[in-house]
Amino acid sequence: MLLVRAFLGAVLLTAITVLVAGCSVPSASVVHRPGGYYVTCADTASDADRLQRVIDASPARAVIEISGTCLLTHGIVLLADRTYTGDGRTATVLRQDAPMPYVLASAAYVQTNSTTGAPLTIEQLTVSCSGQGGTNGIVVLNWQVDVQLTDVNNCGGSGIVDTSRNADGSTIKNTSVNSRFSDNFIIGSGVNGFEVIDSRNAVTDGYLADNQIASSGQDAIAMENAAGWNISGNHLYDDAGDGIVAGRMFGTTISGNFIEDFASRQASGTWYGIAGSVQDGDGSAIFGNSVFNDLGERGRASHVYIAILKANSGTGHVSVTGNVIGGAARTDVGLSFNAGAHHLVVASSGNVITQVGTLTQHFGAVQISLGT
Repeated sequence: MLLVRAFLGAVLLTAITVLVAGCSVPSASVVHRPGGYYVTCADTASDADRLQRVIDASPARAVIEISGTCLLTHGIVLLADRTYTGDGRTATVLRQDAPMPYVLASAAYVQTNSTTGAPLTIEQLTVSCSGQGGTNGIVVLNWQVDVQLTDVNNCGGSGIVDTSRNADGSTIKNTSVNSRFSDNFIIGSGVNGFEVIDSRNAVTDGYLADNQIASSGQDAIAMENAAGWNISGNHLYDDAGDGIVAGRMFGTTISGNFIEDFASRQASGTWYGIAGSVQDGDGSAIFGNSVFNDLGERGRASHVYIAILKANSGTGHVSVTGNVIGGAARTDVGLSFNAGAHHLVVASSGNVITQVGTLTQHFGAVQISLGT
């Protein structure tokens, strides 16, 4: 038995030695372990520099664990090919404490790369903005990004931004695809809750699934390019602008989203629960969504619950089926289809639409059928 105790004591001593060895900043704040870098913030002005030094010193494939509340006096630049993880949404908080363009941003974006960054993961933490200026919460210019189980609140700009345009406004020359944003809570953004910035068809084929996005100053979800995206299972509520705006739909799926009280406080203009434009070629599907304005609507504003705004070229194809719509005023429109200067083919069936003034309207060269 004495030998066993001596052996266990030696193992414990070795483990403690590994934990504190090689620390370049105070050992109570940073610990390096094989494959992992552990940072404990103290809600002090030194947190931002300490966290950035650890990230900059980390090797590829490192897991960077962040604990406590980090008081950020500047934005944090995230190197690619790493995982950034907290101890949980309430246990790890990255708190903005100065003007900055972003709280977290990928190195490819900040360093104005001409190509997309390698994959990275952000999970199990909170980004807490000050509500001032145009600060974005998280900005990524990477492919195969995974942002999950993360809260982003009170940002003056947009909550999460997936972009093909870097910090100096130039655009990458390749694609930035296959990212996933899931199980996040984005609330109180000054601009959009979730935003895709992409003028060159680079940010495609992603997943935006099972998020809650609330109280945005503009749209809950604003996607300049939605080609190949699956936008499903999100709960969007009390957003000042549109619910979902999906540009350049091509093989896009918008399904199972619960949208309530979109633009309900707007007194003028036209607002949309789900709206998009479609490309020529592969069709898109909008199905199984629930769109309501239970809190009522104000003034002379018009609310269109599901709309195709135009076909961008050739002939666009879209299926709009099995959605449930509950309007709030006689000026409301359930479904609206506009071909613009091109052609639009729509299969529309099984939609339940109540309390609107107009069930369905269409403009231009639109062909509507029940499908087969």
